[in-house]
Amino acid sequence: MGKEFVFGICADVHQGLWGVDESWRMEKFVNEARERKADFIIQLGDFTTPDALGKNLLDVWNSFEGGKYHVLGNHDTEFGGKEAMMEFQGQKEKYYSFDRGDFHFVVLDTNYTKINGEYVDYKDKDHSGANFSCYIPPSQLEWLEEDLNKTDKRSFIFTHATLALGEWTIYNWVAFCNVLWRVNEKAGYNKASMCFSGHDHADGYLYKGGVHYVMVNSMSKKIIGMDYTMKSNATPYIEKNCDDIYKAHVIPFKDPLYMFVKIKENGLVQMIGKQSEWDGVSPTEAHWDHYASPEIAYREVWLNGVGEL
Repeated sequence: MGKEFVFGICADVHQGLWGVDESWRMEKFVNEARERKADFIIQLGDFTTPDALGKNLLDVWNSFEGGKYHVLGNHDTEFGGKEAMMEFQGQKEKYYSFDRGDFHFVVLDTNYTKINGEYVDYKDKDHSGANFSCYIPPSQLEWLEEDLNKTDKRSFIFTHATLALGEWTIYNWVAFCNVLWRVNEKAGYNKASMCFSGHDHADGYLYKGGVHYVMVNSMSKKIIGMDYTMKSNATPYIEKNCDDIYKAHVIPFKDPLYMFVKIKENGLVQMIGKQSEWDGVSPTEAHWDHYASPEIAYREVWLNGVGEL
C-alpha cells in the first residue's frame, strides 16, 4: 500500500460567526500538522466569515506549507453565496477530487435544498424548515460515481453534512450510499473506503456497506439552541470574547478538537483525535437532551474488503 500517509482534519471552526476569534485553535492544529509532517490538511466547512476575523484565521491556515483543501458548509453560504466564500478562501470548485500519494480524495458539496423538485444552492441565512435540508444533487452523484470508477486508488470522501449517521444527514443519503456500493461492487473491494463529515458538532462512527463513516466534531463548540436553560456559562473566556447570543446557546470546548488520520502500510487506519472539556456548563446541565461530547475519539479501522449491508 506504499509508505505511511498522514493528513489532518478539522470541522466547524465557526470563526467570527458570533464575533469570536478562534485563530488560536487553528494555530494549535497547524503546528501539530507540521510536527506530524502531514501530507495535507482539510477543513470540513462552516469555516469562517469573510471579514477581518476571517482573514486572521486564513492567515494561520495558509501558513501550513503542505496541501490545503476546503469543503463548503451551510453557514459559509450566508455571506454572498458559495462563490463569494470560495473566492475569499481560495477554493476553485464546489466539488472536486485530487490524488495524494497512493490515495484518491473527493470533496463534495452538500449545501443544496430541494424546492419544487429543483436542487437549489444555499445562499442566505434562512435555515428553517426545507431551507435547511441538505442534499447532494443527482448530477453531483453521477459525477462522483464516474470519478470513483476512473481511479484505481483507495478513495476517501469529505463532506460537510453527514452521510449515514448523526442528526443532520443529507436527505438523499440512501442514493449516496448506493453509489459507493456500486463502485465497490464493480471494483471487487472497498475502493470507496472512508467518508469524513462535520456539521453535527458531534463525534461518531459507523461501518456500513463496506464503508467507514466518520463524524468529526467541531473544532470549537457545541451549539445547543435557544430553547435550553443555561444556568451559568460565565467563564472568563466567554465573558471576554462572546456576545450575549453566543452565551445563551453555545458551549465552547476549552481546547481545539481535530484529528489526524494515519494510513499505515499494512492497511491499518489510525484516527488520532483530540479530547477536551466543556468551557462552562455542560450540555446536560443546560438540559440538552441529545448526544454531545467534548472530544474526538481515537479509533482504528482496516481498509479491508466489501462488507455486507
